[in-house]
Amino acid sequence: MVWKVKHEEFESSIACDDGIELRASLVVDASGFASTFTEYDKPRNNGYQIAHGILAEVDHHPFDLDKMVLMDWRDSHMGNEPCLRANNSKVSTFLYAMPFYSKFVFFEETSLKAKYDKLCMPMQRLSEMCCSAMSQLYHR
Repeated sequence: MVWKVKHEEFESSIACDDGIELRASLVVDASGFASTFTEYDKPRNNGYQIAHGILAEVDHHPFDLDKMVLMDWRDSHMGNEPCLRANNSKVSTFLYAMPFYSKFVFFEETSLKAKYDKLCMPMQRLSEMCCSAMSQLYHR
């Protein structure tokens, strides 16, 4: 595990807890907002995301196998669920659809507006939105 990162002008190094030290021209910290390796010059109000995903086995789906739907902000898949559409106007979400095979597709509904001081999407509502998306898109 990394316990220290040192940045110099043309090189960075990381020190691991087992004594190994690695050097690189670029080190990317993907440990999240609570990283102890990143210094900020002012306090941060970190945002969060929550997501609900379903890997579905279906008879067929309407998606091209070589394409993925990324960050689809439309709410047309909530047409028969007025409460979901109303809630989405307050805390918007987006949909991912990733077909794996002709009979497998992954759906995920994601909310990025979950902050401590902001309205947060309840997980149950996000789950309902994902299921609604899967139902509407699958039955086209």
